[in-house]
Amino acid sequence: MCGIVGFTGTPDKNNLKKMSDCIFHRGPDDDGFIETPNFSFGFRRLAIIDLTNDLYPLTNEDGSIQVICNGEIYNFKALKEELMKLKHKFRTNSDTEIIAHGYEEWGEDVVNHLRGMFVFVLYDHNKDQMMIARDRIGIKPFYYAEIDGRLVFSSEIKAIIAGSKVDTEPDDNAVYNFLAYRIHDIDKNTFFANIKRVLPGHYMIIDNQSNFRTEKFWNPTINTNFAPSKSDKEYALEFREKFLETVDLHLIGDVPVGTTLSGGLDSSGITSVAAKLYKERYHGSLMDADAKDVKLPNEMYSFSAVHPGETVNEEEYIDTVVEFTGVESIKVQPDIDKFWEELDTWTYFQEEPVISGAPYAYYVVMREARKKVTVILSGQGGDELLAGYIPYFMSYFQSAMDQGQPFKGLSELYAGKDIYVKFVLSKLDGMLHKANQIRGADFLNKPSDSEVPEFKHKRNLNERLFQDVTSTTTPCLLRYEDKNSMANSLESRVPFYDHEMAEFAFNLPIDQKIKHGWNRFVYRNAMQGLMPEKNRLRRSKIGFTNPEWEWIERKKEKFVEIFNSDTFRSRKYWDADKIMIGFEKALSGELRGDILFFWRVFSVEMWLRTFVDKFETVDTSKLVHFRK
Repeated sequence: MCGIVGFTGTPDKNNLKKMSDCIFHRGPDDDGFIETPNFSFGFRRLAIIDLTNDLYPLTNEDGSIQVICNGEIYNFKALKEELMKLKHKFRTNSDTEIIAHGYEEWGEDVVNHLRGMFVFVLYDHNKDQMMIARDRIGIKPFYYAEIDGRLVFSSEIKAIIAGSKVDTEPDDNAVYNFLAYRIHDIDKNTFFANIKRVLPGHYMIIDNQSNFRTEKFWNPTINTNFAPSKSDKEYALEFREKFLETVDLHLIGDVPVGTTLSGGLDSSGITSVAAKLYKERYHGSLMDADAKDVKLPNEMYSFSAVHPGETVNEEEYIDTVVEFTGVESIKVQPDIDKFWEELDTWTYFQEEPVISGAPYAYYVVMREARKKVTVILSGQGGDELLAGYIPYFMSYFQSAMDQGQPFKGLSELYAGKDIYVKFVLSKLDGMLHKANQIRGADFLNKPSDSEVPEFKHKRNLNERLFQDVTSTTTPCLLRYEDKNSMANSLESRVPFYDHEMAEFAFNLPIDQKIKHGWNRFVYRNAMQGLMPEKNRLRRSKIGFTNPEWEWIERKKEKFVEIFNSDTFRSRKYWDADKIMIGFEKALSGELRGDILFFWRVFSVEMWLRTFVDKFETVDTSKLVHFRK
């Protein structure tokens, strides 16, 4: 199941159906509704495990607990065995049924037993109350609004707007911070002033009067030590074992599975390991007993975005993985003209402004993937957990200094001079040429009640990585992952963000993240022999993206038309004349630095037109691309 809608208070079948229809794309295989005097909820199902129809909602033995779930519970088989020993009786092979019996056994603590990506809604008939829980890292989204004494909720914002009288006014501070500082998705606030998100690792208990309390259930430990307590080899072996186990769990299902393959280190590792385990699970001598009746393709598929002739083309690294694994490779070339043709539809699916045009590459790849598979595994998360971005070196260096390891910090700068020196020089250049740097705030009208977040990167590398995973980077990336996959009725899984994998990474010492001039050091060591050496030892980084600024330059007249429009010029958020002058200077090269500021302005404008000026629902049943 992949879509949930609902509300508290007096039942309203028509409204519930309207909300469910609004997210058809999340679950085209089945739907259903539950109504009680004080709670109503509906679901859309994308069948992944136990393809039997009319399964939902899942219940305990006497039906006093009903549950629907968006996502997957990867350890459901182990939990099922445990609960059966405690005399629970199961009627399906669904992973969701585990939650009903688990709640009956453990109450609210059921969330701490689950390993997976999930949002579940559970109704307790005996208490006449509802429980909503979101997975620890927030892989699956969930939103709510308090309107006229009732709580309205959904897997997507558009269903809340369509099924209630919620005011869609923007959160001015969210808009300003996004434009000026690139800060977004860091807390429960969305870009809509009256719509909130359930935070990762939290659950809500709602009573029959629509009162609710929120509880945090995930508080992982973090290793702040710089120095290791084991050898590099020992850490690599432990990482390898955990990674193989995690990817294997993410292959469960009764439908075809593929991967997104950018050619980068993380997606190359996921694809290489997944292809190996897929063969063993479904076609090899180690075939899982439960997989014997599942008829799946002999080879996995990989799906990639390519840009022949562009600076961001990763085709040589993609082909290396394809040759190494034997996967069936499908490549898609995102097109700038096609982007403009489907801009309105893409904006509708995104629901909030998007930091760059890169997520459009995901959208195009996932649309193609849905023609072959129902589930994909993504490499999302490796950078944030294992320090894959070059700026993380600053926190590494500060960690070394703070813990009495200055030589380590300096020697690392020398060992990685081919990438770090260039980064440091670019920072110095920006400091020396401040007049030529784009500062978003210079073009904006600051809200009168502006609340600029007090944000500062942590000095300790592992604390900074935790900060990025739980607040500043990962939430928006997972938002894009969900919107672009579910727009195409495709379930995207992110093994790096399995909570046990994440906790393992958080507790590695700092010198296992960056060492001897290599970032993601422990991962590179662990993957030796499991992926192509060319990819394992590559130092450049691009990932899933488009030639973003080049696309803007090629269609500059489109941006000029929007920036000169009466609608754009009427907005309170910016000085339109300054933006036009700045955009022209950026095109000529006179201004540099944060050039994608102009993309963010464009994205906010398209969002305002789609969701604020005049919101209209789209019949997404006509946009499910895999249907003939």
